[in-house]
Amino acid sequence: MEATRPTGVPAGLLAAVGVDLLVDGLLVGLGVTLGRSQGVILTIALTLEVLFLGLSVSAALTKRGAGRVRAAMIPSALGLATAVGAIGGAALLGGASRGVLAAVLAFGAAALLYLVTEELLVEAHEHPETPWTAALFFVGFLGLYALAGL
Repeated sequence: MEATRPTGVPAGLLAAVGVDLLVDGLLVGLGVTLGRSQGVILTIALTLEVLFLGLSVSAALTKRGAGRVRAAMIPSALGLATAVGAIGGAALLGGASRGVLAAVLAFGAAALLYLVTEELLVEAHEHPETPWTAALFFVGFLGLYALAGL
């Protein structure tokens, strides 16, 4: 008996990714509102996240039988949600008080911490850790701290 691949577009996955990218964009808009260096750090960090998210979505679409062009175009189009969120965040939060900005930033930080502890760390420990992956983790971590000093 031959195994069949599921077909079609995973609408739930794409909706979740779209909302995630919209919130990521909102955080970039908030960062720019707070200051130049905060905006640059958030943009660099979220660009890396969006890159890997796009690759994951593309791989999921390919597994479901989507062609290579379609599997590349859908995540690219979803990436526009980040720009919409950034523009909307800057427009909505441009005149907000420091307290409101701090509350929105705290919510974003809490959501990211939840994601890391609930999802990513669990998945990361499904595979054995190598010295190379541990070194890359610390290089990335220190790199973001170095950017914060700029």
